Amino acid sequence: MSNKVQMKKGEPWSAPNTAIHGKEGRYGSVGVDIKALVNRSTDGARVSKYLKSGWDWGKFTPVTVAVFPDGRQHLLDGDHRKHMYAEVFPQMNTIPAYFIEVENEEEYHKLFYHVNWASRKNATKEEVFVHQVFAKESAALKIEANLTDCGVSVIGSPDKGGTVGDVSGPAVTVGAFNRAVKRGVANTKNSISLMRVAWPDTVKLQGELLEGIAILYKLYPELSNGSKVATDFSIWFERAAGMRNQKDVASDYKTKGGRVHHRHAESIARGLISEWRGTELRNGCSKQWKQKKISIRKINNLFS
Repeated sequence: MSNKVQMKKGEPWSAPNTAIHGKEGRYGSVGVDIKALVNRSTDGARVSKYLKSGWDWGKFTPVTVAVFPDGRQHLLDGDHRKHMYAEVFPQMNTIPAYFIEVENEEEYHKLFYHVNWASRKNATKEEVFVHQVFAKESAALKIEANLTDCGVSVIGSPDKGGTVGDVSGPAVTVGAFNRAVKRGVANTKNSISLMRVAWPDTVKLQGELLEGIAILYKLYPELSNGSKVATDFSIWFERAAGMRNQKDVASDYKTKGGRVHHRHAESIARGLISEWRGTELRNGCSKQWKQKKISIRKINNLFS
């Protein structure tokens, strides 16, 4: 790091006209049992890793605590540091802290997002997404509405309130869900319904498989229009996939579909449709009829 601010090509540096937000915080101490709002999971392996070489005061920074107008205090940043501190100094009831003022819970959740993801990228997308929902960001609220409509949820924290969407439905990762929704909300709903029939007791849906099935429903409306072909595909999938776990099914059909780099969901879709077109169920559609109604060319065109 240079002692002076420098610009490229020798140009002189001048300070920008920077807006200042909020109030300057203060340093103090807070109880070690301070809790966050919708706290993300504390990774025990990470705590052990950080303490492997011992405690180093040179690497410690105070935890950040948000103070609300009504006096409430909630941890904003430093959960792992808090647990490390409690482990190393069990006789201490307080931990050094930096206190900042927030106006409401929306501001708190927005700060969580900026501190833990935008700046350091050490929170998962699910953890960030839940805070974006509570911060009432429009894009996040739209995704949450789609989650609820599709009967699935996103888990950002094991704490109460840490799940958004349809809390009674299985969980999905927000990235996989968004990629599936790009194929259409209705197609995503049909994909989720199909997977829940195959795995009725599942608590989480495999993301690439969800997206792969949504691709099929988008390419081939015949698979979801209530026709004999649609019924045949649903029954076949339940029998072919339901006896195995989702991860193995996704990996198997990804390989059968070519396992094309950056086209994993498409590969799963091709693997599924290729095998289904080549099988016959008792009292189901013939292979010739399925191959006539469902062209393999459509899925192959995604790879060209």
